[in-house]
Amino acid sequence: MNVFRGLAVLVAGAALVFGFGGTASASGSPDEVAAAVKAADGQLSAFFGQLDRRAGVARADVAQAPKVDGAPQSVYSLDPAFVAGKPGAAPASFAYYAVRASASTGRQATVWVTPEAGGWTASNFTTGTEELTYPAQAAGDLVFTEPQVNAWYRVRDGRVLALNDPARQRVGEGVTLAAYQQLVHRLYGDKLPGSAYREQGKLGGYDLAAAPAPGVAPGTGTWPFVAGGALLALGLVGWATGKAARARR
Repeated sequence: MNVFRGLAVLVAGAALVFGFGGTASASGSPDEVAAAVKAADGQLSAFFGQLDRRAGVARADVAQAPKVDGAPQSVYSLDPAFVAGKPGAAPASFAYYAVRASASTGRQATVWVTPEAGGWTASNFTTGTEELTYPAQAAGDLVFTEPQVNAWYRVRDGRVLALNDPARQRVGEGVTLAAYQQLVHRLYGDKLPGSAYREQGKLGGYDLAAAPAPGVAPGTGTWPFVAGGALLALGLVGWATGKAARARR
C-alpha cells in the first residue's frame, strides 16, 4: 500500500482512521465543510505535490490551487455501543465528511472533515475514493465502514450486506443485524475503551489472529494520517478514542 505521511503525526487521537466511530452527528453545512477544506489549502497542496513526486513528475513551479469538487458525503463507522451489545444501539455512527478535492494539475484527493471545538477541520487526505463512492450508494439505507479491515456494508431490511470483498469475507451474502453484532462483539468487545486490553497498552486495536485478513488491501495513500492497516502492521499506534486530532508536519 502506498502511504504518504509525516513522521511526526502518529497521534493517539486517530480513531477515525482505524478505530470506532464516535458520537458526533452529521450537522455541518456544505459551506462549513468546504471552508474546512479551504483552510487546509497549504497541506492539501503539499499532498498533491507528494503525489506528483511519487509519480516522477516535477511540478514545483505549478500552483496546485486545490478546490472542492462535489458535495460532501457523510461517512458512518462501526459504533462502540453496538459492539458492546447495548440494546437498541445502531451499528454505526457519524464519523466524518468525505469531500473530493481537485488540483489544477488534475490530481484528485478525498479529504476527511471532522468536527472540532467550534467548527470543522480537514484531518486527513487520501487518494482513495471509497469514502465517497460507498456512501453515495446509500439510497436511504445505512452505509457504514468497519475500518479495522476496510469493510463496507449496507443495512437493508434488518440485514447487513457486503459492499466490498473484505465485507464479504465477514458476512458472505449477508447476515442479520443480530448476527453481525455477535460477530463484532466477539472480535472487538474486549478491546473497547476501559477494557483490560486497552489499560495494558496493547497495540493494534483488535486481535489479528482472531480476525480474518481482508482479501484485498485498501490500496490507497493517505496523508497526514496513515491508513489503519499499515498502523496495525507496524504496531505503532494503539486503538485510540475520540476524534482525529489535527496533525502538523
